[in-house]
Amino acid sequence: MTGVYLVPYRSFPQTNHLVAASGRFACVGRAIVANEWPYDNGDDPSFFAARRDRGPLTWGVCRQDVRNNIQPGSICVFFAFTRDRGKTRYRMSAVATVSETLDRRVVFQDRRFRGMTYINVLIRPDGNGWVYDENDRPAGDRHEDWLWRIAAHGATGKSEFDADARNAHILDNGHFMDGDVEIARNYVVFSKRPDETYISPHPPLVATAKNGAHERWNTDELKCLTVCVAACRHPKKRVFLRSKGSGYVHRQLTFELPVGEAVQWRRLLIATLCRKSVPGAA
Repeated sequence: MTGVYLVPYRSFPQTNHLVAASGRFACVGRAIVANEWPYDNGDDPSFFAARRDRGPLTWGVCRQDVRNNIQPGSICVFFAFTRDRGKTRYRMSAVATVSETLDRRVVFQDRRFRGMTYINVLIRPDGNGWVYDENDRPAGDRHEDWLWRIAAHGATGKSEFDADARNAHILDNGHFMDGDVEIARNYVVFSKRPDETYISPHPPLVATAKNGAHERWNTDELKCLTVCVAACRHPKKRVFLRSKGSGYVHRQLTFELPVGEAVQWRRLLIATLCRKSVPGAA
């Protein structure tokens, strides 16, 4: 079976945040404000790096519950969501197939990533060790639980993990050496094969939602190929990206398809998204 994940991610113009931003984080923020493309605010998934640097698309910070368990061959469908005058608008940005999952330290050693700037790694080399690195963004955009997000912790709960004296010391100092903590293989790298991964040049608007309500779709084709397919296989028959209410309303929608069926479904979905990505397409 092939795992499929429908994943919304946040893309909000935040002009005020740019005052305290620098480096690549500021570049991504300015591109979002300019409506260049619906990039994630922290470039995770790393669409900015994939489009600007032509590097592999990666995913390494958000939705740890997905990344900890996702397998090569799994398919992710990404939707950017943006708040606009009391409404949330959804654009379908990519269909991406997992190539492998890595210990994120490999990004600084593998020549595939040489010359690329990824801001979704959370750490960087520092002497003989590693240091937490999100200094290019305002404090509110940093991840205080960065160690939890990158570490392998098995069945250990977050409270227990944070209370561990060694982990607490790393968090206090923002620095660790190889061997101080086990790093998870949860840095996801997506295939660059065009039949497996397609990043839309002009992500089409597919749905709109009011606060406290499910989204309403404006394209039956893409709805039928995504949330409707998921609903047939989801335990609760969920047929929406956004749950009602407030707070964390964009939990990923997951399901499985037989391998052969998944390949055919992905081919049709990519072809449809490609056609819908032409400006002015119906």
